[in-house]
Amino acid sequence: REPKKKRSRKGESNSNDDKHDDFISVGKKDKECLPHGRKVDSPAKAFEPKGKRVLRRKRFHNFCPNILAHDFLAYRRMDRIYHRGTIRLQHENNDSESISAKQVTKNDRPFVVFSLTGDLFLREQALRVMGLLIAICRGAIDSDIIDCLFDEEYTNLVPAPLAPRLGLLSGEATYMTWEGRLKTILSARLCNIYKKGWNRKEIVNAVEKWEYSLLKDIARGWYWDGVTDDGRLLSEIDWLQNVLHPWAQKTRPLLEDYRRWKASKERNESTIEKETDDQSLLPPLESISHDVPEIFAKVLDLLRKADASGLWPSTSPKRSLVMVTTNSEESNVKSIAVAQSATRTKETRTSAYAYKEGEGGASGSFSVGVMPDLGCNQPKGNILFPELVKAAFELERALKPDREPSSTIAINRNAQFRPHTDNGAGAGQSNSLIVGLGNYVGGELVVEGAKKDIRYNAVEFDGWKERHWTMPFQGERYSLVWFTPKGCEGMRGIDMEFGEATTTD
Repeated sequence: REPKKKRSRKGESNSNDDKHDDFISVGKKDKECLPHGRKVDSPAKAFEPKGKRVLRRKRFHNFCPNILAHDFLAYRRMDRIYHRGTIRLQHENNDSESISAKQVTKNDRPFVVFSLTGDLFLREQALRVMGLLIAICRGAIDSDIIDCLFDEEYTNLVPAPLAPRLGLLSGEATYMTWEGRLKTILSARLCNIYKKGWNRKEIVNAVEKWEYSLLKDIARGWYWDGVTDDGRLLSEIDWLQNVLHPWAQKTRPLLEDYRRWKASKERNESTIEKETDDQSLLPPLESISHDVPEIFAKVLDLLRKADASGLWPSTSPKRSLVMVTTNSEESNVKSIAVAQSATRTKETRTSAYAYKEGEGGASGSFSVGVMPDLGCNQPKGNILFPELVKAAFELERALKPDREPSSTIAINRNAQFRPHTDNGAGAGQSNSLIVGLGNYVGGELVVEGAKKDIRYNAVEFDGWKERHWTMPFQGERYSLVWFTPKGCEGMRGIDMEFGEATTTD
């Protein structure tokens, strides 16, 4: 059965039991939030401006290592996070564990319990929410990092810090709908609404007793690595030095980038002549050399001719979903949610966004070469631009003579991609190869946070596993991505003859 809500708890320990007064101290406000039949009031009401909804779904892609902004699962609702209580372990003479009760209670250390409730928790989501809370409370990062992590219009990936896994456990799952249908209490708590179910006192006491023992084991775990002479937990010191501080050092420059982007966005909104928010942060085109290295000259010339022909194939809805739109009157679709809806609309089937050509984000992207499905027709680009396809495969050999020739190429024009991983699985080669061509500034490839300049500079990366995206750019930007998808093992695009078969979109 699918629960309506799930709770996850995180802290140095946590508890379900507010009846052990010598074990847990809970404030009055906390008691109002406790389950098991007690009154639950939304903490948002005290802070919610009239007419404004505070609790709403947001994209938690920066709180999960394998979910991206355009993924449906990223759109989650977290109802609240609150201080559930504070616990202290008592000395027990009969404790025969390798870590003695005396050592555990050496400093009479309090363990703070936090409770998080939401509709569904992604992998590492609760840990990263708590890690971010700790980082802000300790002053490791400024609080506007929250705006950065949840701003849907900001395309960069800025992962939240990962709190220690010790202490995290799945709490209650509530089944409000099913309880009403079955007239049965489905979670252990004292409740007189229905006679049937897990509402008997002996069941509730057994659950609370088990939770109590679990909390003691968790607290002992925090002491497993020992303590310093001044009472600090070694596990805490290790996490601060190896996780939180390195994360903060890496994230502060990213937060500064976000602030500049946001300030530019606000300035553009207040001016008559608007330009894209990202373009205003870029150096002028005159600051770069327009010379084209000889090895790239033929392919760039063919790309420009294909662009000018008016035959450039339309971008598929699925690929458009991970591409960034422009900020203009002709193209004002910014929301990923709107884009996802557009992909399901017949009238806008060819693209999730409306693009204004000639600007960063205005794009066209299609594939050429060999397709993995047996018996399928050649890609449309093979027929339209056979000379370009051949020259592009020859360029791969010239750039990387020792690389196994790829079967397929993605050809992109003025395409800025959101953080994503490539579909399918690589076969025959583990890495993709990418290079940028044209007169543009910016447009670096970012792979798992590492920025790489690809303008006339070929770079290999694992597009199947590593999250990657495009930095904002201005000017004329083409890129070629060579890869071999699953199902194309042993197929070399450079050996194929293109331009004779029937076409397909």
